Amino acid sequence: MILILYFGHTGTTKKAAELLKEQIENSVCYDGKKKNKLDYTQYDHIIFGANVRMGKLNKKFIKVYNKLKKRNLNCNFSGFVVAADANQRGAYMTAMQKILPEDAFVGFFGGEFNPTQAKGLSKAILLSCIENFQKQNLPLPKLNLEAIQYFSENFK
Repeated sequence: MILILYFGHTGTTKKAAELLKEQIENSVCYDGKKKNKLDYTQYDHIIFGANVRMGKLNKKFIKVYNKLKKRNLNCNFSGFVVAADANQRGAYMTAMQKILPEDAFVGFFGGEFNPTQAKGLSKAILLSCIENFQKQNLPLPKLNLEAIQYFSENFK
Protein backbone atom coordinates (compact mmCIF):
# COMPACT_ATOMS: atom_id res chain seq x y z
CA MET A 1 0.00 0.00 0.00
CA ILE A 2 1.19 3.52 -0.80
CA LEU A 3 0.60 6.58 1.36
CA ILE A 4 0.63 10.03 -0.23
CA LEU A 5 1.21 12.28 2.78
CA TYR A 6 0.84 15.92 1.79
CA PHE A 7 1.57 19.20 3.56
CA GLY A 8 0.21 22.45 2.18
CA HIS A 9 -1.48 25.71 3.03
CA THR A 10 -3.88 26.74 0.28
CA GLY A 11 -5.13 23.49 -1.28
CA THR A 12 -2.81 23.13 -4.26
CA THR A 13 -0.66 20.43 -2.63
CA LYS A 14 -3.82 18.50 -1.76
CA LYS A 15 -5.00 18.84 -5.35
CA ALA A 16 -1.65 17.52 -6.62
CA ALA A 17 -1.78 14.61 -4.15
CA GLU A 18 -5.28 13.68 -5.27
CA LEU A 19 -4.28 13.81 -8.95
CA LEU A 20 -1.32 11.55 -8.15
CA LYS A 21 -3.56 9.15 -6.22
CA GLU A 22 -5.78 8.76 -9.29
CA GLN A 23 -2.75 7.45 -11.18
CA ILE A 24 -1.22 5.15 -8.56
CA GLU A 25 -3.00 1.93 -7.67
CA ASN A 26 -3.32 0.97 -4.00
CA SER A 27 -2.64 4.49 -2.80
CA VAL A 28 -4.33 6.72 -0.25
CA CYS A 29 -3.98 10.45 0.43
CA TYR A 30 -3.66 11.91 3.88
CA ASP A 31 -3.34 15.51 5.07
CA GLY A 32 -0.15 15.62 7.12
CA LYS A 33 -1.46 18.54 9.17
CA LYS A 34 -4.20 16.38 10.75
CA LYS A 35 -3.64 15.24 14.31
CA ASN A 36 -4.93 11.67 13.80
CA LYS A 37 -2.30 9.00 14.27
CA LEU A 38 -1.55 6.85 11.25
CA ASP A 39 -0.19 3.32 11.34
CA TYR A 40 2.76 3.96 9.06
CA THR A 41 3.86 0.31 9.26
CA GLN A 42 1.06 -0.71 6.87
CA TYR A 43 2.63 1.20 3.97
CA ASP A 44 5.31 -0.08 1.59
CA HIS A 45 5.99 3.39 0.24
CA ILE A 46 5.38 6.89 1.53
CA ILE A 47 5.26 9.75 -0.94
CA PHE A 48 5.59 13.16 0.71
CA GLY A 49 4.08 16.21 -0.93
CA ALA A 50 5.28 19.57 0.34
CA ASN A 51 4.50 23.11 -0.67
CA VAL A 52 6.97 25.96 -0.63
CA ARG A 53 6.35 29.03 1.47
CA MET A 54 8.71 31.99 1.67
CA GLY A 55 11.20 29.99 -0.42
CA LYS A 56 11.36 27.05 2.01
CA LEU A 57 9.79 23.61 2.13
CA ASN A 58 6.86 23.14 4.48
CA LYS A 59 8.26 22.86 8.03
CA LYS A 60 5.62 20.33 9.11
CA PHE A 61 6.77 17.99 6.31
CA ILE A 62 10.36 18.16 7.57
CA LYS A 63 9.28 17.54 11.17
CA VAL A 64 7.11 14.52 10.31
CA TYR A 65 9.73 13.01 8.00
CA ASN A 66 12.43 13.31 10.68
CA LYS A 67 10.17 11.55 13.20
CA LEU A 68 9.47 8.74 10.74
CA LYS A 69 13.14 8.38 9.87
CA LYS A 70 13.93 7.67 13.53
CA ARG A 71 11.35 4.87 13.55
CA ASN A 72 13.30 2.90 10.91
CA LEU A 73 10.20 1.96 8.97
CA ASN A 74 10.56 -0.79 6.42
CA CYS A 75 9.33 1.29 3.49
CA ASN A 76 10.56 3.47 0.67
CA PHE A 77 10.24 7.24 0.52
CA SER A 78 9.66 9.61 -2.38
CA GLY A 79 8.53 13.19 -2.57
CA PHE A 80 7.14 15.96 -4.68
CA VAL A 81 7.30 19.72 -4.40
CA VAL A 82 4.48 22.12 -5.22
CA ALA A 83 5.48 25.72 -5.91
CA ALA A 84 4.28 28.40 -8.30
CA ASP A 85 7.83 29.63 -9.01
CA ALA A 86 9.05 27.15 -11.62
CA ASN A 87 12.29 29.14 -11.96
CA GLN A 88 13.34 27.72 -8.58
CA ARG A 89 12.45 24.14 -9.53
CA GLY A 90 16.01 22.87 -9.19
CA ALA A 91 16.58 24.52 -5.81
CA TYR A 92 13.31 23.16 -4.40
CA MET A 93 14.00 19.64 -5.64
CA THR A 94 17.53 19.76 -4.23
CA ALA A 95 16.17 20.89 -0.87
CA MET A 96 13.81 17.90 -0.76
CA GLN A 97 16.52 15.50 -1.96
CA LYS A 98 18.73 16.63 0.93
CA ILE A 99 15.98 15.73 3.42
CA LEU A 100 14.84 12.40 2.00
CA PRO A 101 17.10 9.32 1.57
CA GLU A 102 19.56 9.67 -1.29
CA ASP A 103 17.75 7.03 -3.37
CA ALA A 104 14.37 8.80 -3.04
CA PHE A 105 12.64 9.82 -6.25
CA VAL A 106 11.70 13.51 -6.19
CA GLY A 107 9.44 15.45 -8.53
CA PHE A 108 8.38 19.04 -9.09
CA PHE A 109 4.71 19.56 -9.95
CA GLY A 110 4.56 23.32 -10.44
CA GLY A 111 1.91 25.22 -8.53
CA GLU A 112 -0.94 27.68 -8.55
CA PHE A 113 -1.89 30.95 -6.98
CA ASN A 114 -4.84 29.61 -5.01
CA PRO A 115 -6.30 32.21 -2.62
CA THR A 116 -9.53 30.29 -1.89
CA GLN A 117 -8.23 28.70 1.33
CA ALA A 118 -5.58 31.29 2.15
CA LYS A 119 -6.05 33.68 5.04
CA GLY A 120 -4.74 37.07 6.09
CA LEU A 121 -1.45 38.18 4.61
CA SER A 122 -1.09 35.00 2.52
CA LYS A 123 -4.39 35.69 0.81
CA ALA A 124 -3.49 39.34 0.17
CA ILE A 125 -0.15 38.32 -1.35
CA LEU A 126 -1.74 35.70 -3.61
CA LEU A 127 -4.41 38.12 -4.82
CA SER A 128 -1.73 40.72 -5.51
CA CYS A 129 0.32 38.20 -7.48
CA ILE A 130 -2.70 37.24 -9.56
CA GLU A 131 -3.46 40.89 -10.25
CA ASN A 132 0.15 41.60 -11.28
CA PHE A 133 0.26 38.61 -13.63
CA GLN A 134 -3.03 39.67 -15.21
CA LYS A 135 -1.86 43.29 -15.65
CA GLN A 136 1.21 42.00 -17.49
CA ASN A 137 -0.85 39.53 -19.53
CA LEU A 138 1.21 36.66 -18.16
CA PRO A 139 -0.25 33.18 -17.80
CA LEU A 140 -0.94 32.17 -14.21
CA PRO A 141 1.16 29.30 -12.87
CA LYS A 142 -0.52 25.92 -12.86
CA LEU A 143 0.10 22.35 -11.83
CA ASN A 144 2.13 20.40 -14.37
CA LEU A 145 -0.03 17.38 -15.20
CA GLU A 146 2.72 15.83 -17.30
CA ALA A 147 5.10 15.96 -14.33
CA ILE A 148 2.50 14.24 -12.14
CA GLN A 149 2.06 11.54 -14.79
CA TYR A 150 5.83 11.08 -15.11
CA PHE A 151 6.19 10.80 -11.33
CA SER A 152 3.41 8.20 -11.08
CA GLU A 153 5.12 6.07 -13.72
CA ASN A 154 8.65 6.33 -12.28
CA PHE A 155 8.59 6.77 -8.49
CA LYS A 156 9.27 3.10 -7.63
